[in-house]
Parts: sequence; C-alpha cells; structure tokens
Amino acid sequence: MLKEPKLFVREYYPRGFSHYHAPGTIPLLFTYYEKDKAVEASRALFHLRQLELDKYRFLYDSENPDHQNRLRIAATQIKPYKIYINLLTKEWEPPAFLKTKIHTYMQHHFAWWNYSKTNSLHIHLKDRYGKLFLQLSWKANQAEVLLDEVENFSPCVTT
Repeated sequence: MLKEPKLFVREYYPRGFSHYHAPGTIPLLFTYYEKDKAVEASRALFHLRQLELDKYRFLYDSENPDHQNRLRIAATQIKPYKIYINLLTKEWEPPAFLKTKIHTYMQHHFAWWNYSKTNSLHIHLKDRYGKLFLQLSWKANQAEVLLDEVENFSPCVTT
C-alpha cells in the first residue's frame, strides 16, 4: 500500500477489543485515503477532525520517510498494539446470526418491509470514517445503518 501516495488515519478501535488479547492490548484502526485525489485528502482531514478526543489519532503521509517507517513498524503488530485496516471484501455475506438481527431491525424500523422472494434484501458492508455501516437495499429503497446499531438492537417486548 505504500507504493502509491496515501494518507492513513489512525484511531482507537473499540471493535478490535477482545478478551483473548493480552491485558493492556490497544486495538488501533488505520483507514487509508488516496493522497493525490483532493476529495480523498479532504475526507482524511475530516476523519481526523472527528477524532479530536482520541489520544491515539494520527495522520500518516506515506510519502514522508518517517511516517513510512512508523507504518512499517505498525504492520509488524508490535506489542501492546493490535492493528486493523479498513480493507473490506467486495463480496460480503453476513453470518446467520447477523442476518436474523438485520431482519428484526428492518421489521422494527421499516414496519412496511416484509421479506419475500420478490422483496429480498441486499446487504453490503461499508466503511465511513472508521465506522462500519450496513447498506440495506430492497426494491427502490435504500438505507445505511451503523453496524453497531443493528448488532446491539433488541426489540422491546411487553406483555
């Protein structure tokens, strides 16, 4: 990735926390942007501004030799850090438990939506400024929802 001019935004990544990691492990997410595209460079700066309170925030420039060296060190997963990067596969299939949560979420938030073969739901995973979103589309409709919101959704059931 360092062969082309890129900007990398580093931030603390709560989704990367695991009880299986050694105590004191710090999960960090690196989000990359194309440096030579003005829109992408602006997005990188906007992303960094959103992290004002994050003590781990940093903007790497792949054309800066010092930053290149720091990125290479980060890639070795030096302790106590666990490094993640926002490389998403083009084809992604949510696991069964998440599909169930998505359908429950859809029924609660889009009461008129009902799953059927003619009203199937297309699900894509997207990254926006270090946050994971689900792009949900059906017929002529589309919605983007934070993955965390769907994962943590629990319909209130009263009797």
